[in-house]
This record gives sequence, structure tokens and C-alpha cells, in this order.
Amino acid sequence: MVSSAAMLPLALALSPALAQPQAGQSPVELADPLVGTAPLDDPAVIGNAPPPGEPVYSGQTSPGARLPHGSVEAAPVNNNIELQYPNGVPVPYYYTNPTMIGFTGGGGSTYGGGAEPFIMPVVGDWSPPPAYSQSYYDKSREKASPGYYSVYLDSFRTQAELTATRWASVMRFTFPASERSNIIVNLPRHGGTVEVVGDRIIRGISNDKDSTDGGYFVAEFSKPFAALGTFRKSPGDNAGWGIGTSDVNPGGREMSGSYAGSYVTFQTKADEQVLVKMAHGTSYEQAAQRLAAEV
Repeated sequence: MVSSAAMLPLALALSPALAQPQAGQSPVELADPLVGTAPLDDPAVIGNAPPPGEPVYSGQTSPGARLPHGSVEAAPVNNNIELQYPNGVPVPYYYTNPTMIGFTGGGGSTYGGGAEPFIMPVVGDWSPPPAYSQSYYDKSREKASPGYYSVYLDSFRTQAELTATRWASVMRFTFPASERSNIIVNLPRHGGTVEVVGDRIIRGISNDKDSTDGGYFVAEFSKPFAALGTFRKSPGDNAGWGIGTSDVNPGGREMSGSYAGSYVTFQTKADEQVLVKMAHGTSYEQAAQRLAAEV
């Protein structure tokens, strides 16, 4: 009988060959960013019976778009980051969750989960409450590959695509024909300030002191705003996940506080695309410079 120790050199010799791509296939095509995003909840495998979908047993990974050693990840968010933290890692995505909360374009070591602000396309006569900005999404039309993520938002008939450079993120939303195609830009519970500048830029400052890529952000839109407004939550109302439901100010250009955010509205034709380019920095100037230099 051959010992396991004797088999080890053979296994090591064979492993590079086993990992080789098939003819006509590049190594990067073998990578699947969705690997590790589903919870492991099979009692036969883990030896106990955790609650269904218990996030502690997932791979704690994100399928977002990111360059190797990049400082930014453009990531989907379908997980209530502020209320989970089962093991201290703010993971933005779990494969089995059925609704999309939004998308992030920051980065650092949090796999997109701690990035701010959250960006979400919403079609229809939009106004708070917070649940209205979430959408069911089509698993059969969800795609992830190195540097790219795409998903179809069923509730809003909108396609979302994400990619990233070293310091900037790019999001492309393909809307249906609508007089009220909206994009929401909002900060989470600890809040900050969000400001609409002109008819194509939203910028802001996060109160998150742990931001690794700078608390300032600048987001530039490819289409001018037809309408806009701001919102936040009431002082002291920090329970749960959501967008602000208080101090809704149609036409407002600046808002500070918990869950501070802005919504902008477009008139779109069928399959019209709106591009959102965003960068972060330690100042508005640095964020704008990074944005101009890379996208």
C-alpha cells in the first residue's frame, strides 16, 4: 500500500497540470467571483444545524468588480451590512438573498461592504419609505467575472453593470422608457453630508472615521438631472437598515445627518443608459483628480 507521504510529491507535480485552462481558454476565464458567496448550511457537511442561511458559514466574499491590488471595488449589496456582523466582516452580498439593496463604489479591506455611498436605480414615482428602493433581481441574468459584475433588477426593469479602475468605479444603468428614472445616492446610519452640484455631479463626506480610501466622494453622471431632491432620517432614529424617510426636500441640493442622501431623476427612452463614475479621496479635490485621471 502506498503511503500518503509517498503520494504527496506526485500530487504536487500533477496539481499545476490539473489547474491548466482548456484549449482556447485563458486562466482568467476560470475565475468565478461568485464562489464563496453562498452560505454553507448543510448539517451533513458542517456537523450541526444552524439557522437557514446563517452567514457565519459563508466564504465571506464579494462578487464585485475590482482590479488586482486595486483600492476600489464596485460591489452589489443585497445584505443588511449594518445589522449582520456575525464575525466582524461587513460582507455586502449573500448569494441566496433575493433583493438588491444597492451598489457601492468604494473599497479598502471591506470587500465593498463598508464602502459609501450606496447607489441604486429606481424607476417610477419614487419617494421614501426605504423599502421602496430595494428590488428583486434575476439570478439567471446575474453575471460576475474578474473586473465586471452585472445583474437585472426585475422590480425596476433596469440592468446594472459595474466595473472599476484602481481609484474609481463605473456603474452603468440601462433603463426602460420612463418619465421617472431615478438614481438614489445615500449614506448609511452614521451619515454625513451629500450635496448636488450643478446638473451632473453629486458629492459628499462620510462620517465614517475608518474609511480607507478617504471620506470624500465625487460622483459624475453622464446625463443631466431633470429633477432632484434630498432626504435623511430623523435625529436619533438609527434603527435598522434603510434610506432616510424624514426631511424629504424636493429640489433640495444639500443634506447632512443620519442616512443623508439625494435622489436625481431622468427622463429615459427604452434601453437608454446612464453612466455613474465615482472616486473617493481625502478631499473633494483629490477625489475629483482621481476621477479625471482614470475614467
